[in-house]
Amino acid sequence: METMADPVGKRRLLPQYFGVLPEYRGLGLGRLLWRSGMHWGKVNGADYQLLQTAAGGASDRLCQSEGLADLGFVCTATV
Repeated sequence: METMADPVGKRRLLPQYFGVLPEYRGLGLGRLLWRSGMHWGKVNGADYQLLQTAAGGASDRLCQSEGLADLGFVCTATV
């Protein structure tokens, strides 16, 4: 994990990419990983973090359940 200064000097927590195997979902492991990452960022001076999720996916639902707001879409495509 790492923080990096943005163009105005604020410390940004860089994204953490993690997943939970389907057979282990629903046990709170993703939430534990998420909260541990946020704690690490706070302890290590991060001012904020931008997140990237798949709209309507597990990570999106986790972020919403943690009270985070959607800032919109940059690009969506069906492949």
